[in-house]
Amino acid sequence: MRRKEAEFASPAAKAVAQRLGQSIRLARLARNLTQADFAERARIGRRTLTRIELGDSSVSFTGWLSALESASLLPQLDRVADPSADALGQAQRSSEIRKRARRPHPGASDKYDF
Repeated sequence: MRRKEAEFASPAAKAVAQRLGQSIRLARLARNLTQADFAERARIGRRTLTRIELGDSSVSFTGWLSALESASLLPQLDRVADPSADALGQAQRSSEIRKRARRPHPGASDKYDF
């Protein structure tokens, strides 16, 4: 039996999905587009758009991306894709930076002799 993806979303993720869905809905209305017209532009079904506008987190990520793109909201995700926006991840990466180089093990291949 297939699991219901929406049941695995945290309350915080569900709240964000609802806000994103509302933003997509407002962008659609600002453009004076019906759900059918907007869904066609986004290359998704009207029912899928309805679910997105309601904040259904079980809709595929591709569906969300298509709706965000059609609403001209896709560039907002660039910040999420920027590794420097993740302070915790950046701290973790900097703590794991190699402090020094070491000699290769005896008998190791010298394929990359610079």
